Amino acid sequence: MKKIAILFIILGISFSSFAQDDLLNMMEKEAPSKPTITYATFKSTRVINLQTNETMKAKHLDFRILHRFGAADINSNTVYGLYNMFGLDAAQMRLSFDYGITDRIMVGAGRSNLAMYDLSLKAKLFEQKSKGKGSFPLSIVYYGDMGINTQTWADPNRQNFLTSRFTFVNQLIFTRKFNEWVSFVLVPTIVHHNIVPQTTDKNDIYALGIGASIKITRSTRFNFEYIPRFNLRNQAIDATGKLAYDEFAVGFDIETGGHVFQVHLTNAQGLIEQQFISENTNMIALNTLRLGFNLSRTFSFEKSTSKK
Repeated sequence: MKKIAILFIILGISFSSFAQDDLLNMMEKEAPSKPTITYATFKSTRVINLQTNETMKAKHLDFRILHRFGAADINSNTVYGLYNMFGLDAAQMRLSFDYGITDRIMVGAGRSNLAMYDLSLKAKLFEQKSKGKGSFPLSIVYYGDMGINTQTWADPNRQNFLTSRFTFVNQLIFTRKFNEWVSFVLVPTIVHHNIVPQTTDKNDIYALGIGASIKITRSTRFNFEYIPRFNLRNQAIDATGKLAYDEFAVGFDIETGGHVFQVHLTNAQGLIEQQFISENTNMIALNTLRLGFNLSRTFSFEKSTSKK
């Protein structure tokens, strides 16, 4: 009788184990693991000049200073750049504010001393997700910007229109974070100018931004970007006949608490897409590279939930 009782106990335990395994398998099928959103693809909303997929969190404001020196006069007979303090004498600057309406939508406004105001919108369409059902291999973001040129009219005696001052940028930003060390971005771009120098010139310029970020330390990254233009490569951008060239930049991100400091070299002096994509008159060469930096500071407007 004892042997029979022990046999029934063993069979009962085995049946219970199989039933539990079947129940767990059914639960896993009915409720598969949720995908994990990929965060911190880049340190900043820009690689250097080129936009990334990053936006500000809801109720967070990013105040940013963009600064570009002029070209260093290193090919002259002067003391290799000291004549114009490596371009400091011809510096350009932009101040901007970007605010997160939600975690996926950001609006911005800026002013450049190259006579340009601009308003922007950035919205996350899809986010990179890994693991589980519903994973997605990359992030897709829309970015749009409207620039307003504030220069005086070249001919104030003719009939001039406010809309002639407007320029527009539309971009789709595709990014992928391959691992903790490497991130990549592709940015198809259309730049539209309501008015162009000659009636034979085209109003639309097509370009493809290419950028990458490589993690060096926890707070430091190496950045690279290049923006080739697909059309109008030989089109003059003003009455003097100057030609436009592709934008190129290399630099580093240095994160210090609430600040992200970006230092770089670039052949572009313009500070928004309408300028450094379609109006860059500097070819990629040693004597056209200029030192620049971006300084970002984030402010939070979230109400504190901690008790006094």
